[in-house]
Amino acid sequence: MQFFGRLVNTFSGVTNLFSNPFRVKEVAVAHYTSSDRVREEGQLILFQNTPNRTWDCVLVNPRNSQSGFRLFQLELEADALVNFHQYSSQLLPFYESSPQVLHTEVLQHLTDLIRNHPSWSVAHLAVELGIRECFHHSRIISSLEGTQWLA
Repeated sequence: MQFFGRLVNTFSGVTNLFSNPFRVKEVAVAHYTSSDRVREEGQLILFQNTPNRTWDCVLVNPRNSQSGFRLFQLELEADALVNFHQYSSQLLPFYESSPQVLHTEVLQHLTDLIRNHPSWSVAHLAVELGIRECFHHSRIISSLEGTQWLA
């Protein structure tokens, strides 16, 4: 019986990979108790999900540590590490400053922006995202200093 359960889990994981490995999905953090934590930065954790043979990036909900959002599920470690680094350097001011960011649709939009525009600063992302309270975060304010946006 366990064999069939693992087979279904593996099939489900493979199906998700082919659909969109960057689809943001709400998850229970407990789902990853048997997975290895490879990297951790603030609320962002990169897991080696051995049963599914994937690398999963999870943003733990700062308002409820039992739940989180899987930001990607990739097959290659190198790809996972690059994307984890990109997300870890840019997501923090958003989830710290606005509860709106902790919705699947908004997170999907934000992570798509980060991937599609890797050269954008957090200020660029904040402008495009359009959530006003993000502009009160010190990292976003400091990225605006010295730009023509302050004029």
